[in-house]
Parts: sequence; C-alpha cells; structure tokens
Amino acid sequence: MSHIIPSRDDLTCRLERLCSGEESREQVSAWAMSIIDDDTIRIKDPIVWDVLESLGAVDLPSTDKPYLYDLIDFESWLLKLSQ
Repeated sequence: MSHIIPSRDDLTCRLERLCSGEESREQVSAWAMSIIDDDTIRIKDPIVWDVLESLGAVDLPSTDKPYLYDLIDFESWLLKLSQ
C-alpha cells in the first residue's frame, strides 16, 4: 500500500490532533509507522523524517513516566516543523 509523502503541514496537523486528544498516541504512531515502513516512500525533508520517526514512537512507555514523549516534546516538534 503506497502512501502520500507527508508534508510539514501534515505532521503539524497530526501533532495538533494528538495534543487536542482528537487522535490517540496509538493512532498517530500507527499512521507514522505505516509511512516509515513503506519502502516506496522517499522523504527528502530531514525535518519531516525526524519528526515522523518521533511520531512513530509516540506511544512507547517510559520507565519514569507514562510515555517516552510528552507535551513538551510535541511542542518542540511543532516548532521544528514551523522553521
């Protein structure tokens, strides 16, 4: 299954939906991983790739807090995408 290459705007939208609770961590992670695992997609924007990889791990638990990434990380990624 081939996906459309996500843009910075696409990732910003996903992050905003995650922050607002419109999408769960599991939904966002599954979406990101489906793109990462699609060998037909070539992402040329390094910022899109970095944030996409982070979104793929957004549902991972941590040893000292509920999740590896939290709202501070999401805000940092949004800032990175806006540059």
